Amino acid sequence: MKQIVKACLFLFMFMGVSGVSLADEKANETKQGTIRGRIVDASKQILPGASVYIEKLHTGVTSDVNGFYTFSNLDPGTYTVKVTYVGYTPVEMKITIPEGKTLDKDVVLNEGVELQEVVVGGAFHGQRRALSSQKNSLGVTNVVSADQVGKFPDSNIGDALKRISGINVQYDQGEARFGQVRGTSADLSSVTINGNRVPSAEGETRSVQLDLIPSDMIQTIEVNKVVTPDMDADAIGGSINLVTKNSPYKRIIAATAGTGYNWVSGKAALNLGFTYGDRFFNDKLGLMVSASYQNNPAGSDDVEMAYEKNDNGDVVIDEYEVRQYYVTRERQSYSLALDWEINANHRIDFKGIFNNRNDWENRYRHTYKWDDETPNEYEVIYETKSGGPDQRYARLERQRTMDFTLGGEHLFGKLKMDWKASYAQAGEERPHERYLAFKKEGIAMNTDWSDIRRPYMSPADGQDILLNATNSNEFELDELTEQFEDIKEKDLKFSLNFELPLAKGRYANKLKFGAKVVDKDKNKWIDFYEYKPTDEDAFLTDALGHLQNEDRDGYMAGDRYKVGNFVEKEYVGDLNLTDANSFEQETKYDEMCENFEAHETVSAGYLRFDQQLGKKWNLMAGLRLENTHVTYSGYIYDDGKESDKDESFTKTSERSKSYLNVLPSVLLKYDASEDFKVRASFTNTLARPKYANLVPNVIIDKEDIAFGNPELNPTLSYNFDLSAEYYFKSVGLVSAGLFYKKINDFIVDYRQNDYEYKGVTYEEMKQPRNAGDADLFGVEIAYQRDFGFIAPALKCIGFYGNYTYTYSKVKNFNFEGRENEDLRMPGSPEHTANASLYFDKAGFNVRLSYNFASDFIDEVGEEAFYDRYYDKVNYLDLNASYTFGKKLKTTFYAEATNLLNQPLRYYQGTPDRSMQAEYYGVRVNAGFKINF
Repeated sequence: MKQIVKACLFLFMFMGVSGVSLADEKANETKQGTIRGRIVDASKQILPGASVYIEKLHTGVTSDVNGFYTFSNLDPGTYTVKVTYVGYTPVEMKITIPEGKTLDKDVVLNEGVELQEVVVGGAFHGQRRALSSQKNSLGVTNVVSADQVGKFPDSNIGDALKRISGINVQYDQGEARFGQVRGTSADLSSVTINGNRVPSAEGETRSVQLDLIPSDMIQTIEVNKVVTPDMDADAIGGSINLVTKNSPYKRIIAATAGTGYNWVSGKAALNLGFTYGDRFFNDKLGLMVSASYQNNPAGSDDVEMAYEKNDNGDVVIDEYEVRQYYVTRERQSYSLALDWEINANHRIDFKGIFNNRNDWENRYRHTYKWDDETPNEYEVIYETKSGGPDQRYARLERQRTMDFTLGGEHLFGKLKMDWKASYAQAGEERPHERYLAFKKEGIAMNTDWSDIRRPYMSPADGQDILLNATNSNEFELDELTEQFEDIKEKDLKFSLNFELPLAKGRYANKLKFGAKVVDKDKNKWIDFYEYKPTDEDAFLTDALGHLQNEDRDGYMAGDRYKVGNFVEKEYVGDLNLTDANSFEQETKYDEMCENFEAHETVSAGYLRFDQQLGKKWNLMAGLRLENTHVTYSGYIYDDGKESDKDESFTKTSERSKSYLNVLPSVLLKYDASEDFKVRASFTNTLARPKYANLVPNVIIDKEDIAFGNPELNPTLSYNFDLSAEYYFKSVGLVSAGLFYKKINDFIVDYRQNDYEYKGVTYEEMKQPRNAGDADLFGVEIAYQRDFGFIAPALKCIGFYGNYTYTYSKVKNFNFEGRENEDLRMPGSPEHTANASLYFDKAGFNVRLSYNFASDFIDEVGEEAFYDRYYDKVNYLDLNASYTFGKKLKTTFYAEATNLLNQPLRYYQGTPDRSMQAEYYGVRVNAGFKINF
């Protein structure tokens, strides 16, 4: 409470310095007027981030993400208004403000003379929208517009994000899934849709699956690396805001159709898209509907290893796997935007988006497991992953997100108010996920270390370890299981914001304040059953009569890796597991012990004060308060083996925790010139613990024990930023920035050997804990420009590039045995870089794009030997397009991604000790787009 009082005194002190008399303002209220409108270009496309300036008052505003601007608190009279936008000819116009009324004035800008030679569809068009919003932002922001995304071969939002300075992405099945901002893990950043935090479809994390959302469904991507008090504070790395398509200024009709090919699946892909927008009832009602459909059969070749030390201290392979994946990924996305202009002072709008991603996956895996008691002796397992007939005999993973928001903007005299009420939901379903595996024990194996990064194992005595019908008597059933998973998160949100201008002129200022409440329910439930055939010998003979060889020519992990024979997916899917005469069912509680129910409420309020200090300086000071209350319940599981008791599975009582975070911020911007901007800031942000980490569960399984931790504290960060940007007249910029984050209470999975619990000693204990603090320092540089400054003939060639360096050091590490080691923060790559060289002329566009990120520690083990690292990546993509026509603008495109066949690779301890190498191959796509 004291902090709030101090903040209010600080704000009112500023008001006094600025010479604001509230009584005088009230006396003039009936006389003052307002101007509102929208900034568009000659083709009636909206222009976000336009600068609207009134010279007489020495003050200005910026158009929002949908092109709208508002000037209130204006005395009646005539003013000269200047509107500027990167790459467009500035417009000056005289406007007469009526007494006590609101004037509705839209502004149309024309392309600058330098750009008129660029035919429609050029690379510059998307850059202008991005750079204008970036240029006029108070904080450090990177903006990518939809047409700019279209210049890269990016099928989902994650792939588009990796082109932005300071962002790295982690992959799943060849597509970007999670985004990491400024050297922080994905858990330390937020993803929002239209300013609202997106719920996660997965149960273990708060991170949002970016591969759920097709890139063609988003109007703008905003990466806010410095958050302001009116934004959610859970954004230590930054906040990634996805702005869905807004209702248009004029009629829009667009369609896309394409196909593609991947060499693993050997099947064709299908990509479709459609957008329609218009205005009705004298332009009072705006409508925009969009749909996207993608069906991409693909797959991967994967080898995985885990390492241990034997009694002599030698490194041996503890587990060795060769896998073949076939995955068909289907994405469906639908969005709707409506807005109703009640009058010049009042507007309401609705935005909704629904995303569905179906992954049909078959996995064929053979595994060698080391018997810890016998040197070089292994167990061999062949496993088929399948699903029921209704799931195409594949494991179906269905992930969905949806967000529906009703909001309004209202102007009451000079007081501006906006509000939003939204419902969001995310979930993951896995029905009838089945595994059938057979094993053979006591196999002596040799390990070939000649290629140390790709070790190879083979039988030492020439035994036949291939699963086949002739050696069925040598194999036995390892597992026959079926799993049902249902994860859901439901969010209700309501926010209310007020903005009040207080003074005009060179020292203009305004006060913004508001509140937000977010109410979340998160549930994870898995049912898991194991089945035992009533006649195991007959079942074994029958199953091994349905074998199929899954070796694939050109296996990318290496020709010597052979997957082998497996029971056909159709046989596994057609098994009638509910037939009690054929199978005995057992509930596997050890697979269900991570189920949980959670409820979380976050109540926030903020004050933000913006002060103009002459023509060149802008200051913002603010304070945000966020109160978090969370209630969790989970399960306690004990297999009873170590304590000589019966197996038990019981629900825990509810555990609750509440905490308040007081988060100050100060931002400063210096406009050295129209084209040179300098920014500095201090902000305080946080990251709440993962859902699964907070569950108060206890899991005792064989010789290991694991705990949840409902007492976890959120991770806090104190952030300092300094940056400078220079914008070229010919559309482009050069920028450099420094940032420092003092991060407290970051969270890792703590591990301890020989842990005693209730009188029993367990070999290993695992629990998420606040492990310590860290310092993170970074440098960002970016450059983008065409080469016309060298010679006019080179204007059609340009370069886009950025590089980020981050250095992190862990302090006060609360991890027994590793307190004094020199460690970096998990999830923090040291180097990330993007480079793109493009040619753009007469509608023809070619772009070669490169993306790099260095390796980083992903998971901390009980000692350095067990640390898991995400290896460095090098991605090279090529795309080309040709655009022609004006009234019917048509684009033909072709693209090839992952030209270097970059694998997803993890290593254990050192780069030569491969844990996983998963290859996806090159993907090609081609098609056309039409804009009416």
